[in-house]
Amino acid sequence: MRVVVGLVVAALLPWTGAGPAAAVSPDDEPARTNRVVETRVIGHSVAGRRIVAFRKGAETAPRAVVVLGQMHGDEPAGVATVRWLKEHVAVREDVTVWVVPTMNPDGLARGTRTNARGVDLNRNWPMNWRRTSRGPTFSGRRAASEPETRAVLAFLREVQPDYVASIHQPYGEVGFYVDKPRPFQRRLARYLHLPLRGIGIGGPTPPPDPDPPAGLQPGGSDNAPTMTGWYNAHYPGTAMTVEFREHPPRRYVRAAAKALLRAALAY
Repeated sequence: MRVVVGLVVAALLPWTGAGPAAAVSPDDEPARTNRVVETRVIGHSVAGRRIVAFRKGAETAPRAVVVLGQMHGDEPAGVATVRWLKEHVAVREDVTVWVVPTMNPDGLARGTRTNARGVDLNRNWPMNWRRTSRGPTFSGRRAASEPETRAVLAFLREVQPDYVASIHQPYGEVGFYVDKPRPFQRRLARYLHLPLRGIGIGGPTPPPDPDPPAGLQPGGSDNAPTMTGWYNAHYPGTAMTVEFREHPPRRYVRAAAKALLRAALAY
């Protein structure tokens, strides 16, 4: 059907004297690469498992993107998405794309939300941190107490991506940040076919820090002790929480890998 419609439209265009080969320029399509050009161990888990980041695209590109597949070990769809992205999806050569399948390899191996010390890594970040009681959302003994948190924190500080997508399950939505530009947020929701709305972690939200450390942005009203909350408060780039549904089919996972890049202007 697409071919037929295209032919009809072409027949109605005024004659320009140009042949068919002149209708589409090679420059209309960005150069892409599917080659992993760097594999970096960015840290280790409590049990000593490696946390690995893979890079595609130019290291010195003007725009950088990070896709984190998993933070909670019992949410595996993001790992599958990032692995598909790494192996099968070409990225723009003029964008640096880092993919991290999991920052919680111990939880992935055990099938648990928390790491090997029972800490919810998405409550352990040094942004409005507060200690919680032990359980599935235990925030740890102190902010950034866990080696997995510190590894990704140092990695993000070094890379300082323009766009970050952190994949979770099972609520089926894209988290909305009032303190960040809207276009990336809207593209993510549209390309992933998910609603865009605020995601809370429960409990009262502390007010923004009126006197942030030198060189850092003040925390916004929705900056929680999560990875996206910490990054959004400290750097100009936009970090987004992406919640897949509970059991996304394989075709959705594979399509999502490309959709994430499209939203981040990296495909």
